[in-house]
Amino acid sequence: MIDREFSRRGGVAYVDSGVRSWGRGYRSNKHATWPFARLSVGTSHLTVSSLFGDFRVTRANLVSISRFGSVPVLADGIRFARNGHDEAVIFWALRAGRVVDELQCRGWPVGD
Repeated sequence: MIDREFSRRGGVAYVDSGVRSWGRGYRSNKHATWPFARLSVGTSHLTVSSLFGDFRVTRANLVSISRFGSVPVLADGIRFARNGHDEAVIFWALRAGRVVDELQCRGWPVGD
């Protein structure tokens, strides 16, 4: 496991926690495009910061982390869900595979 923090700029969308894929049923309650969001990943917590505030996930409140479709040509998403929050957060990133690799290097489980 890596101790140093990883950080990446991107976009963000807050969606209903039941939304699992792009397309049918997808509706963003709040969203911001690149570069108005930042994902910071450490070993004990991760934070998605944006114009809407901070969405902080710890190992204790984590429900799931998963890949989330793509906006063709623009970006791929990583969906974060946590206990005690009605919305899930999708962090849109170029080279989302690299972000997933960094999450996994720090011990965060990422599903498909």
